[in-house]
Amino acid sequence: MMKKLINILFLPVFVMLSSSCDGLMDVEPENSMTYYNFFKTEQDFEGIMRGAYETYRGAYEYSNPRAISGEIMDECTNSSIEALRILDATSINSGVSSCSWYPYYQAIGQTMMVIENIDKANLPEERHNYWLGQALFYKALCYFEVVRDWGDCPYIETSYRVEPLARRPWKEILDIAISDMKKATKLLELWKNLTDAGGSSITTKQIPGKEAAYAMLAHMYAWEGSLLNNNDTIQKAIDAATWVIEKGGFILAADPEKVCTDVLVGGDPESIFELEVVFSDFISTRTYINEEFYYQTWPVEPYTEPGDVAWKAMKIKAERVLEMYPEGDKRRDAYFYKPAEMIDSMETEGWALMQRKREIVEDRSWSSPSMWFENFAGNVIRTRLADILLLRAECYAKIGKDDLAKPDLDRVRERAGVSGYLSAEGPIYRAVFEEREKELLLERHRWYDMVRTGYWKTDMTEEYSELTDQDVKDGALYLPVYVKAFNSNKLMRQTIYWLKRQ
Repeated sequence: MMKKLINILFLPVFVMLSSSCDGLMDVEPENSMTYYNFFKTEQDFEGIMRGAYETYRGAYEYSNPRAISGEIMDECTNSSIEALRILDATSINSGVSSCSWYPYYQAIGQTMMVIENIDKANLPEERHNYWLGQALFYKALCYFEVVRDWGDCPYIETSYRVEPLARRPWKEILDIAISDMKKATKLLELWKNLTDAGGSSITTKQIPGKEAAYAMLAHMYAWEGSLLNNNDTIQKAIDAATWVIEKGGFILAADPEKVCTDVLVGGDPESIFELEVVFSDFISTRTYINEEFYYQTWPVEPYTEPGDVAWKAMKIKAERVLEMYPEGDKRRDAYFYKPAEMIDSMETEGWALMQRKREIVEDRSWSSPSMWFENFAGNVIRTRLADILLLRAECYAKIGKDDLAKPDLDRVRERAGVSGYLSAEGPIYRAVFEEREKELLLERHRWYDMVRTGYWKTDMTEEYSELTDQDVKDGALYLPVYVKAFNSNKLMRQTIYWLKRQ
């Protein structure tokens, strides 16, 4: 009921924000049913921030293909994702709606309503800081997502007046986002101490505390520092990650099996920030918000057979699994079902049987039990302790502090049952990258890891290995601007690489 009420109250504003995202038109609400007089109680802020949480989650529900395109796979039959994997400009420039930055800008507009109006409610300082911190966190996070996927982008100054805007340099936007996230680290309390507008303790990690703000700040600094080869900024990423590791109170799950059965479900002590997946909120439960839905079938999905894996949109060869996870790596048999036996399996055609998500969602209204399965259950784990440990290791290695990178790398390896890093393996920077792709499989990190480290040249597809320095400078690693962003906005410009290939 609250969700419906929010939509009714803010429909005029959402229409305006839709224009801002898809056309950045000059729109100003003059009729004062507007939200100017709406924000008077804490519940008002809670309502609009709930909208921001759900809007941001919606960007994951409809599976932006950029992050997914970088996941490990040996075959992909999803056309929009495969188009990015092979740089098929014809398909990508045709205007795939999932390549739109719209949901991020919609969420940004919602957070800005809170930021612009928080002082009008005369809330106690603690509650004022809580809502302002929530709004700044999500505003900064959304701009970070846009910068990583599109590079240069517009910056919306206010929620109530939107004019045609040109794209601004990505570093300029990211610096603003970093400033907002730093403020969030000061305003927010530890997650365990957070309470909602009614005074009840927060139970979902979709609502960030100080720990999540520091974790995302570490990622933001690592992105900027790596792309600009700025060691001072990399050190800031290390400092933010260190705060999370030393003061966040997070604990690595006991083993990879617990990662599958506990961490990926949600709410685990290893998890820092996650998106609550409540399938009843979605139009369809058969959503790809959890990437395992692209890969998994038997043995987790009921009424399926091993051979059904051949029909999944994305597949990994069992042979690759054994190469990635050597004998003794507990992730091999936690994340996959007996991969050694699948290499020569005629039934599975040599494809690996993934089993990372263990719980399922069913709709038992169907008469046949074979039709009950809807999806794999579990939250979207946006960041967890293993991610931050390996991010810090990457940053240490980036600035030549291999001796400090090794303990973080080894800590994650030890949990997986793998021996510590030895110099004979090669550069530790590379070892950390490979550890991230093994540990964080399907958690939407690998594409961004490749961009940060430069390993897209060797670890993406043949098409990426053939990109020139000029192609990259022109924006080949970014998404093209979605066609509707040009509506009524004469200042909008397409990314040069994609413009050349129209």
